[in-house]
Amino acid sequence: MAKGEENNKSTAKKKTTSTSKNSAKTTTKNTTSSTKSKTASKSTAKSTSTKQTSKAKTDSKGSDEKPLVEVGKTNVKVAGVKMKKKTALALTLTIVAIILIAAIVFAIVYVTNSDFKNQVDEWIYYSILHRDENSGNSNGGEVLIADGELQVHMLDVGQGDCILILFPDGKEMLIDCGNKSTGYSYEETTKPYLEKYITDGQIDYLMLTHCDEDHVDQLDKVLAGFVVDNIYMPNVKSGSTKDKFAEQFAALPADRVAMFTDEDTIDSDVYTKFYLGALTEVASDGNLADIILNIGNFAIEGETYKIDFFCYTQEEWDSANLGDAHKKNAVSPIGILQYNGKRVVLTGDSNEINEPNFIEKAKEFYGVDKLDCDVLKVGHHGSETSTTNEFLDFITVEYAFISCNASGNTFNHPRQATLDRLIARNVTFYRTDLNGNIVCKISGTTISFEVETKVDAELLKQGLTGETS
Repeated sequence: MAKGEENNKSTAKKKTTSTSKNSAKTTTKNTTSSTKSKTASKSTAKSTSTKQTSKAKTDSKGSDEKPLVEVGKTNVKVAGVKMKKKTALALTLTIVAIILIAAIVFAIVYVTNSDFKNQVDEWIYYSILHRDENSGNSNGGEVLIADGELQVHMLDVGQGDCILILFPDGKEMLIDCGNKSTGYSYEETTKPYLEKYITDGQIDYLMLTHCDEDHVDQLDKVLAGFVVDNIYMPNVKSGSTKDKFAEQFAALPADRVAMFTDEDTIDSDVYTKFYLGALTEVASDGNLADIILNIGNFAIEGETYKIDFFCYTQEEWDSANLGDAHKKNAVSPIGILQYNGKRVVLTGDSNEINEPNFIEKAKEFYGVDKLDCDVLKVGHHGSETSTTNEFLDFITVEYAFISCNASGNTFNHPRQATLDRLIARNVTFYRTDLNGNIVCKISGTTISFEVETKVDAELLKQGLTGETS
């Protein structure tokens, strides 16, 4: 190889080596620079992060708030809680408003709707105040609600009383049957009416309230024409000494005569005929009819109805003077007929003597200060000494019916003063002298009246005046 070529190779090698070294240096520098750059970058990032964290901490210390992201989450949670509280409050207020509106509506209906009021009072009385699952129908207990119809017929018998009750189980009760008006015939009026409704010729219960002619006059004929199973009557014997009855008195069973304990006797022919007939009546089972004296409290009841009767006690009978007309009337039992939450008050010829007696006993028996009733059979044909303010305030009825004969009677019944007491209490009433036969029907929980003759309501309000009776 020529020396020049070797020198060229050597020079090229040196250049190459120098280039490689320079390249290596450059790489090293670049690497170092990159490393420094990365280090600087990390340092810068760290510094920035540190500054931000420091700033955040500083801001946090200054404002007591968390970083922005945490604050956002907290705000959402707080807003959610507030929303739930508002919703709960709104719901509570809505419920309270609904309850208040319902209470107001209930109060308005209770005050203005007597049927609704009666049902509510009945429910409160029996379900809350006097609930006793072992008492059955005793002590004024609740009777079952039935689908059938109960009817109370007030027959037009002129100046007198005749009440026929048709129970929903097919049984009947007749209370009194008498008349003291001229031109009246039992055979032509009362008998056909009774036979229309008592189709089997058998009466389950018959009651005489007291011994006056206008209540007992036709009962001996009823006993002769119908089979009677149970007879309720005053604790009074007939004291007749007339020869025409002597044979019948002699044939009376001694044990039945001994049942009567009152020292007073009634001598009238009409009562004597009933007395003799009652003690010898043969019931549907072939035995003598049961005699129940009107003493103390007792009940007539079926599965869905009940009548609580309040009578004189034995002591009160002993002190009663039946020689006085007012005291004779005052032995009349007062009955509370209950059916489907409705009450009908039966009175006979009750008056200012025994009405307070009844109120005292009924308050204790039912445990109430007032007895919410619906229908009143007005006592003693609308006499001024009956159906007193105290009595009406206790029984609080909406309807009444009166058995009377304003035309031609000497008792001035019904009295204007008595009618005015009913009118003052907004009681709707009917009268046999103007309406003829009157029928009160309780169907379900509805009370309705049917009359033989419809007359103007203002005419019904016109009573009579005269000497108090």
